[in-house]
Amino acid sequence: MSTVSYRYMRRKVARFIPETMLGKLTWYVGFIWFGIYLVRWALFPVSQNASHSLDGWAATFNFTFAVFLTIVTFRWVRRKLLWRVRNRLIVTYIFIGVIPVVLILGMVGISGYLISNQYATSQARVELEGEIRALDLASASHAASVLNLSGKKELFAGKDLSYLNERYPGLMIVAWRNGEPIRIANQDSATQATEKLGDAKPPTWLKESFHGVVIEDGKLYIRTLNTAKSGSNTAVVLASVPVTKQLLDKVIGELGAVAFYSTVRADHPAEKGGLRVSSDVKGADGQKTEYEFQNSATAAGGKVPAVSPNYWDPELNLYSLAPYRDWVSGEEMNVGLVIKTRLSALISRLFANTGAYFPAALAVLVTIASFFALIELVALFFGVGLTRTITSSVFNLYRATQHINRGDLKYRIPVKNTDQLASLQTAFNSMAENLEKLLEEQKIKERLENELAIAQEVQETLFPRGNVEVKSLELHGVCRPARTVSGDYYDFLPCGTEQLGIALGDISGKGISAALLMATIHSAVRAYEYGRMPQKEEFMHAGAAALAGAAQVSTGRDLSYNNGMMQAPAIVLELLNRHLFHSTQVEKYATLFLGVYDGNKRSLTYTNAGHLPPLVVQDDGTVQRLETGGMVIGLFDGMTYEQATVNLRTNDIFVAFSDGITEPENEFGEFGEERLIELIRDNRRLPLTKISELVIAAVQDWIGADTEQPDDVTLVLARVL
Repeated sequence: MSTVSYRYMRRKVARFIPETMLGKLTWYVGFIWFGIYLVRWALFPVSQNASHSLDGWAATFNFTFAVFLTIVTFRWVRRKLLWRVRNRLIVTYIFIGVIPVVLILGMVGISGYLISNQYATSQARVELEGEIRALDLASASHAASVLNLSGKKELFAGKDLSYLNERYPGLMIVAWRNGEPIRIANQDSATQATEKLGDAKPPTWLKESFHGVVIEDGKLYIRTLNTAKSGSNTAVVLASVPVTKQLLDKVIGELGAVAFYSTVRADHPAEKGGLRVSSDVKGADGQKTEYEFQNSATAAGGKVPAVSPNYWDPELNLYSLAPYRDWVSGEEMNVGLVIKTRLSALISRLFANTGAYFPAALAVLVTIASFFALIELVALFFGVGLTRTITSSVFNLYRATQHINRGDLKYRIPVKNTDQLASLQTAFNSMAENLEKLLEEQKIKERLENELAIAQEVQETLFPRGNVEVKSLELHGVCRPARTVSGDYYDFLPCGTEQLGIALGDISGKGISAALLMATIHSAVRAYEYGRMPQKEEFMHAGAAALAGAAQVSTGRDLSYNNGMMQAPAIVLELLNRHLFHSTQVEKYATLFLGVYDGNKRSLTYTNAGHLPPLVVQDDGTVQRLETGGMVIGLFDGMTYEQATVNLRTNDIFVAFSDGITEPENEFGEFGEERLIELIRDNRRLPLTKISELVIAAVQDWIGADTEQPDDVTLVLARVL
């Protein structure tokens, strides 16, 4: 069990060992990087300086390892995840179609939020600034009035300030004339008012005029200070309004809910943990100052607008900074401004001046956005469908190739579409079907070739084997089939030492059928030539009249032959013709030359059944054609054949051949009998084997060395000694 577990674990671990050079290098760098961090971690409690001395090496190997790991990861993703075409197309569609849309929507969303934030906060500050300006104008008017007082203890009547009290809830006005406080009608005593404002006199940091937002005792106020001078008289009026919900409800209106949060500097250790913002105001070090919002609002008012029923109307939380002064120190700081509103409120406020055209413009924008969204959805739908079509076709082709590779040639791809990929799958099915048929045909061909090889071996046994010796005759025969087996036939039939039968034929057709008929003729010729003399009834059936044991027929033809050892050639052909006519198909026939050589008389008795006439090339170069005979055998019943005898002399050459020698053609015509005669006449002194080689080579050169042999080539030579 331990051995099995070890091998199992070894196989599992081996899967994570990289094989490429880059993968191994990444492992080595990663091990070094991890080792450096272990050493730093071990040295830190002992010596921080020694630990920090390795920071440079750690950073270098950290960067190198990150780069190598990124490349290796990319390769792995490309090899594993992007191997399938479907994943590649999905990634392509994401990068081409989805990511740009997401980026555009993101940019539009961020830009819209920033614009909405800037617009809403600027509108809130503008509204508040308007109230400050109005209060500043009223304060300046009161300063001029205080300057013109002549000993009066009380300024204005109640109706003179009633409109300010209505506009500014909690309004407090304090006036000084030549440094002495002046009582304001409808308000508390000047002493009480100045105590609420913090001092009997304005703060020292205030100049002759001021208007803005201040903070005092943790509360926000809008305050204005105006000074009027005339001669030696000086009048100062300070107006203060607390920033309350009532004021904000009135000022902000339908913009949204507004809240002011006091801020502290972000570097203050006690205030860390809140939301931080950056101010445009730079500190003493030249850097922008960061502030943190406090958790509770200093002042808040207004309300979030209702949801618009006409379109998507999200609630927006907008943040900004508004400047203010510390009333005691005069330090400039920022207060956090948070506005909660809705998109509809901002759009209505932005397009308030367009009147009746705004709904139409908004409808056009919504229509365009909806149209683009619809186009994107349609593109996504068709993209996914196209991806499925392509990847399904590729997967089907891949699976089909796997089946074909395993030898399953009957597997077919189910084709459901009519596009080019479907045509490709159909073509693959057709290829698989043709391949299956081809392999079947190949098997049949191999079987036929095996049968032909066997037939060739059998046929070779039918041709004369070894040396057939006759004392007065030199023999040579050769047959070169155009295919595996031959339809030509030649045979030597020895009888004693001075008698020899010579047969040469050409069977109609080629291939197996011709070879079978050739074997039939071979056996029949030998049977008839070596057999007994035919009976009278057999001659009558063959269309001839022969007497048993006699050599004369009623027609007067001389069919006698020496001592009766071999049958007469004409009788053999008549019997063979009858046999083939009754035992083969109608279209089957053969040409045949049959002769019997008598060495004692140096004579050749022969008959020719439609074959090319053999030649006798005499020693002086003259040529004699052996044409006596009759019709081809096997085509008509009852045929008779003539025979003749030719006397031969020493060095005469007997030449029998098939049409495969004389009929091959090239651009100059057929090889022809005359070239054959000339070739034999010129080389008649050479051995018969050499003459045979010269003839066959000449025929091959005539048709071309690379041209396939058109017909069986058979040549029989005999020289009289």
